[in-house]
Amino acid sequence: MATLTRLGSLVNVAGCCYSLDMDTPPIDVLSPLQRRKRAAILAGAEEVFLDRGYALTTMDDVAAAAGVGKQTVYRHFASKEVLFENLISSMCVDGALAGRLDDGGEHSVDAQLRDLGWALLQNLMSVNGIGLYRAVVAEAQRRPELGRLFYENGAKLVRSLAADILSTVYDDNSAALRASTFISLVLGDAHLELTLGYTITNRDVRFAEQIEEAVSAALR
Repeated sequence: MATLTRLGSLVNVAGCCYSLDMDTPPIDVLSPLQRRKRAAILAGAEEVFLDRGYALTTMDDVAAAAGVGKQTVYRHFASKEVLFENLISSMCVDGALAGRLDDGGEHSVDAQLRDLGWALLQNLMSVNGIGLYRAVVAEAQRRPELGRLFYENGAKLVRSLAADILSTVYDDNSAALRASTFISLVLGDAHLELTLGYTITNRDVRFAEQIEEAVSAALR
């Protein structure tokens, strides 16, 4: 089964992905124009939230960045809280990461893990990925449900996907433990360093080394 197919099945498993909003219409019922406006709103929200943080962002700011009216923003997202929740989901694994995974045929376990590792790093270690993490952490004490949303749609989902890949060669308990090790080694210290504002030189070389060590440890 292709890696992207595995991700799709995991996204649809009950309880795997966490959502706080039941009122925002799913994208598959929107017209092409509504989809374009929704995408523009999310792009504007990403720009503003990650620049100013949650507390200082207003729906007027988002509307201006998106190039739409404020009422259009409210038609798609009932409140700033709902908008931020949807931004988290769209930037996390079930949104951004899915598009980065190979949708080809069968691959070896180590190749699937390597693809997953690169997709995870390209998502979480990007400027906006780090910005989203900082924004969520800044709000997590006041609104812990946002931290849960970020975790459920990010780290937990990726770990489930890694465990699913590893379960083809190990029993479920071993696959789960190996998946946790894999994710920890893929991220290494680089995620903390970038979050704290450190500059990482030779990123691709360092990331490649982390991924290779993570794959080796998961299959050891």
